[in-house]
Amino acid sequence: MSHEPAGPIACRSCDLHEVCRLCGMIAIGESRGLQRTGALRTLRPGTRLFRAGEPAHSLFAVRQGMLKTVEVGTEGEERIVAVSTPGDMLGSEAFGTRIYTHDVIALQPVVCCELPLSLLSDQYSRVRELAAALINLLSRAAAPRAPLARGSSRERVAGFIVELARRLERRGLESRRFSLGMTRQEIANLLDTRIETVSRMIQKMRRAREIEIEGQQVTLLSLAPPG
Repeated sequence: MSHEPAGPIACRSCDLHEVCRLCGMIAIGESRGLQRTGALRTLRPGTRLFRAGEPAHSLFAVRQGMLKTVEVGTEGEERIVAVSTPGDMLGSEAFGTRIYTHDVIALQPVVCCELPLSLLSDQYSRVRELAAALINLLSRAAAPRAPLARGSSRERVAGFIVELARRLERRGLESRRFSLGMTRQEIANLLDTRIETVSRMIQKMRRAREIEIEGQQVTLLSLAPPG
């Protein structure tokens, strides 16, 4: 089974690129020397980036690897509500609630760029360009994604694979052959279906020569590739 993480991504393809760039320019202009505006965080698979209810202190951009966003029920059961790929931003809810609202867990070895909210609050009131970049960023983060847990079983599974390929392709990453980053059980959880259904649909697509698959590693053949 392949656990090769997606990425790393080029900075220019990241959702946080413009905000980081502006903060870097501010740091250089004020101190006449390069300052770090954030830090890199590395996570092993299964490690949490943050938990629901924790005070929000940073925005995060995924540089490498994939993470899942989960809601935890009263009895500890997890429901996957989103998957993040390289270039995606996490933690935007901090602007409104000041706490993280979900658990975010690494599916693969992950590298994230961390941008402290304190840095943004220091600069936000003084820099119009940064304010505009933040508004842009939040408007993109608020845009709803097409729901994956709708349609027939085949439409759900195929839609998940194609949407993942398209997201990687938009970030300039390999979109024909890549790791799904999730177990069959996690895909079933995300798509609100059964693991047996996911496995059956994947095998049907394999037999129809729409995809090749080995473990988590999938290659798109005739399954609506990007472009």
